[in-house]
Amino acid sequence: MIEDKIALALKDIAKFKEDIKGIKKDMKAEEKIDNDQYEQLKSAYRDLRGQIKGMEEDYLEDLKKDEFYNKMREMKVSKEEALAHASKDLFDAVAKLPAKFTQLKLETEFGPVQVQIQPEMRVYVNGKEEKNRGV
Repeated sequence: MIEDKIALALKDIAKFKEDIKGIKKDMKAEEKIDNDQYEQLKSAYRDLRGQIKGMEEDYLEDLKKDEFYNKMREMKVSKEEALAHASKDLFDAVAKLPAKFTQLKLETEFGPVQVQIQPEMRVYVNGKEEKNRGV
């Protein structure tokens, strides 16, 4: 009895899915714009996008030759590595806490910070989850 109901429900689901697939196909055909002006605009848009992309790539190539820009890139990488180490230290310290909800209020040089630590080692700083960027 239950098996028959399950089989009937599965048949209905399969039929409805097939009907939806056909309707979506028909809708897609109706939504297709078949207009010369549209095709010309679309082609011009593609050309402009290509020109913009080329200009951006050329600019970045020139920028990579700039000494100041390269120093900033190096500083960024250095700070990201330092962030990863600090994150690893944070999660190493959190791992030593007992597996229970912990809430801390800290004063930092950037102002007060509220920290919540979940038992599954999820850390939230001012309500935003802190990702483990560990090294």
